[in-house]
Amino acid sequence: MSFSFQFTKPKVYSLLKHFFTLLLLFLLCTLSLPVAYGDNDKSISVKKDFITRYIHITYDVPSNAPNEIYVYCLWSPKGKNEWKPAKVMPYISDTSLKFVRDEEWKEWIFNGFIKEFSAGGLKRTVVFNPYPEAQSNGKIDIDFRIEIRSADGNLLSIKEMQIQEDNSDVIYIEDWSNVLQKEYVTQQKTEGDARQWIFQTDLEFVSTTYGNALIGRKWRDDLPLPQLSYPLNLHGWYAIFVCTPKDYSIRLRLSGDERADVLYSPKPFQEVLWRWYPMDRQHLVLQQVHYYQGYVESRIDYIKLVPLSEEQAKELESQYYTPDKIVIAYFEPYSWAFFEDVQSNLQHREPMVAHKFARVNTVDIQVGRFGMKAVYESRITDQLLYNTIGDPIGGVIPHTSNVGKMQQYTNTLQTESLYAHELGLSVHANFGATNCYPGTPLQSDFSKQHPEWMEGSFLKYNVPEVQDYILSLFKETLEIGADGLSIDFCRYPGGIDKPETCNQFLRKLKTLRNEFALKRGKEVPLLVRFPAEGVSQWDKFDYLTWIKEELVDYLCPSNIQGRHIHFEVGKYIEAVRGTKCKLLPVIDGLSWGPEMPGPFLWRVQQLYNQGVDGIYIYQADARVCINNRPQDRRCVRLISSSEAVRKWWQNYEQQTPQFSKRIWLQPSEDGDLEYHPWERCRIWIEGIIPDEVQIHLDGKLVNTYKQPPYIVGSEDSSYDNLILSGEHNLLIIAKTSTETLSQSFTIFGTK
Repeated sequence: MSFSFQFTKPKVYSLLKHFFTLLLLFLLCTLSLPVAYGDNDKSISVKKDFITRYIHITYDVPSNAPNEIYVYCLWSPKGKNEWKPAKVMPYISDTSLKFVRDEEWKEWIFNGFIKEFSAGGLKRTVVFNPYPEAQSNGKIDIDFRIEIRSADGNLLSIKEMQIQEDNSDVIYIEDWSNVLQKEYVTQQKTEGDARQWIFQTDLEFVSTTYGNALIGRKWRDDLPLPQLSYPLNLHGWYAIFVCTPKDYSIRLRLSGDERADVLYSPKPFQEVLWRWYPMDRQHLVLQQVHYYQGYVESRIDYIKLVPLSEEQAKELESQYYTPDKIVIAYFEPYSWAFFEDVQSNLQHREPMVAHKFARVNTVDIQVGRFGMKAVYESRITDQLLYNTIGDPIGGVIPHTSNVGKMQQYTNTLQTESLYAHELGLSVHANFGATNCYPGTPLQSDFSKQHPEWMEGSFLKYNVPEVQDYILSLFKETLEIGADGLSIDFCRYPGGIDKPETCNQFLRKLKTLRNEFALKRGKEVPLLVRFPAEGVSQWDKFDYLTWIKEELVDYLCPSNIQGRHIHFEVGKYIEAVRGTKCKLLPVIDGLSWGPEMPGPFLWRVQQLYNQGVDGIYIYQADARVCINNRPQDRRCVRLISSSEAVRKWWQNYEQQTPQFSKRIWLQPSEDGDLEYHPWERCRIWIEGIIPDEVQIHLDGKLVNTYKQPPYIVGSEDSSYDNLILSGEHNLLIIAKTSTETLSQSFTIFGTK
């Protein structure tokens, strides 16, 4: 088969014109003009962030750009036309960074590819990390290109400039053969019983920066590899960033620290800001990580130390302001020890030091739930001394002996009270009102011996012997040294049959508290967490009587799980007005609660604007000392100051026009977009302040909001089955008076 073509002059002209147009575009895409730094495209500006040392590159988007554009970022050694994808991300907040899905993150970091929405005629910013590819000995001297295309590939704009920056004062620790304990590090792959770390240098570059990583392979369940010290001789303040291979973590402290943090990069090549600190006479100490089943493989890629001036350090510290609010933090030694190897009393100081940094007033130490074994040094009821179980992790119920070992070798409440007092913190002994965990290793002898005093999983408070037993345990914790007492009726309301039963018990508890107050010469405060109006069994709790009879000092209305997080507090504010009782509404610190910092601080600001006395953070330990998320601990540190919270929001709103316009979903408790009935799909909108937000689920309008929080459905339990098992389409439309931002998502209901 053959083809023949006949060209007329118009056709030839048209083809030649098309050819030269393509040639011109090709030249624009491939040629780099050797211009001086100051003579670059005036539509691009460059700024270096003083703490991360990332390069912020701000560029103009053509006014005729479509709603969705593709931005490709490339760099080349100066004048060489050797273009490579740049390691970039859009300019987004720390909140949005937590919501980025892995697939999109990889597009940014590996391909230099970013999507922008509704950006026509605006300035947008990419954040470029030049390490390690685009800098040599800390010096950056490169050509940088930004290509803007439509979704169908049409080229809209090319912008190019030279970037010259100097990061040579930044220290990167990446050669782990330089630790002091060289006998404990090998570059050979070890087998068998060798108790050594491996400094491996032949890993894939997609997992580590230079193909290098320090690897602490599992040696034994019950014994770690030796600690390693990396020698430093630094002076002054430094910001310390940590990067680990994805899915691995490292335990890290400075040689002068009282505690260590388990640190990890949530995504590939994501640097995590651990802290800023004066580094005089400090070494780095690396330790193997411990998990509920024992010591596990640990890895680190590199550490980055960025020098800070005294003024820069003061600027970072100045964001916290003077405390003026009460913050009480729930801490569960059971959950902490579940993942740790706690066999020394001195280790109990570590979580107290973390709470001190977080600027809480009181650590509410949960020592058990009435009807289960005690998680403190009780001699009235049986202690939890051996194996136990935890909440499911990835669908698997974990078993561990870690909590039992802590009880065998240490005194939990006594020691933590001692260290808290040394640090200027007060301590409450917290009990869950009742959960016997029948048929599990957690059930106590008391509930086993008296099934007639139980209803389901709960001890019945209308039984006098049950009240006497509970009072005896409260008395024991005061004898050990707790400053105050707490009882949680919110998660465990099942033991109360009617309001007067609870009132009568609290009157007896007040008598006990008064006895100890007389001995001590100061009051013994009581904190009560109870279901807020609308939460399951809320009508069993007569908080008005508690306040009137001065039975309670801290009133803590609360949600449960992912429901009712934004409950109304007006009635409680009126109830405590003019009384000694302090109102501390509960905000849940677990992953089904509002994420930190943005959604969490939105709720804090809302409550402070209404005049509450402070905040009670349920499961604060998940943010302060268990999951070792230093950025969350810094967020908790903010909330003791209403001015700090107000300033945080003021700064965020000032940055809003510069942020990339995006709609984000807060992941489920499991870290994906598959939601359980008891949690909610929460929405974070950035880059615009919408006048109206519409939420469509499977083509049906389910919500219209005028202000945050934006939630699919409602927090009421009647919406538990809105997102049924299986796949769903979620469309979110955010509108202002001048624009509309919309995004679609595929979400799931659990099976």
